[in-house]
Amino acid sequence: MGSGGDVLNGSHKVAAVLLAIDHQLSSKILQHMGEDQLEQVTRAMKELEETAVGENDLRDIFKEAVQRMRGTSYALGDVGGTIGNVLVRAFGEERAGEILSSVEHNILAQRPFAVFDGIPPEDLANMLSDEHPQIVAVFLAHLDAAKAGGVVAVLPEHLRADVVTRIAEMGRSAPEVVQRVVEVMRGKVKELGLSTSRSEPRHWVKKAASILNNMGGGVEKEILDTISGRQESVAECLREEMFTFDDLSKLDKKSMQKVLGSIDTAVLATALKACSLEAENNIFENLSKRAAEMVVDERDAKGPTPLSDVLDAQKQILATIRGMIESGEVMAPGGAGEQLV
Repeated sequence: MGSGGDVLNGSHKVAAVLLAIDHQLSSKILQHMGEDQLEQVTRAMKELEETAVGENDLRDIFKEAVQRMRGTSYALGDVGGTIGNVLVRAFGEERAGEILSSVEHNILAQRPFAVFDGIPPEDLANMLSDEHPQIVAVFLAHLDAAKAGGVVAVLPEHLRADVVTRIAEMGRSAPEVVQRVVEVMRGKVKELGLSTSRSEPRHWVKKAASILNNMGGGVEKEILDTISGRQESVAECLREEMFTFDDLSKLDKKSMQKVLGSIDTAVLATALKACSLEAENNIFENLSKRAAEMVVDERDAKGPTPLSDVLDAQKQILATIRGMIESGEVMAPGGAGEQLV
């Protein structure tokens, strides 16, 4: 899980309230819950150990619940200790232990890598520095793409391209392989469970591309160039996934206008014969009224157009955009922004 109130669901909000208010009161509330509710809320409490819930988040939660806090502090403090205290008060030590054990087992089985969400990329890179590149690749492939991108950016330079290539070429990861990675990293942080691996080989190309998109600072171009020198087919697959035609809908105003200024209107008119409504809207919103009318007229005048011609036009535009992304003229959507100083 990430951080902040925007990632909290209803159960997390209930859990946050119960952890923040008087523990005796929390215990009484838990005693009135059914088994399913109790399991759900306790699981949410455990998940809050890995989520940064700030003062503003709690204020928002309490406003939403129309409740008042008891006490003056909004910090959750030692979430792990508080969970145990609340459950023991409600159900006794033995039953509390059973509930926590069951919830922890389920969380670790479903989200074994979640414990790394709150660890800075630099620390993760240090943890991985003495591991085999394949272990590093499997580990990063299961992390959130933004976090993985941050880690790759601070890995030793000689490892970056190798690791991204391994992720892109990753097929179905055998459960025992993932388990081995989990066991290696468990000893460095805390005990983790086993994750189910995704079986589609293309998924890992998309994952590697997403990691590159989230690096920023121009480092992704250096890595792509290195990969291209070793395995051009892998580099080309990564470029294709790093930006698709539908991603035009996600470009900001400045980037879109730069792109449109570099595209032939005839090619654009053909490309717009088959694209998402969101991409089309973002394009026309960043054209002048006259230019938009010209593109629409030209598109309509073409009449029925072979799909292959449309795809070729889109490919030309994407090649232009990918070049602009690699040169730093345009920021890939979802990518890490330039550091402000």
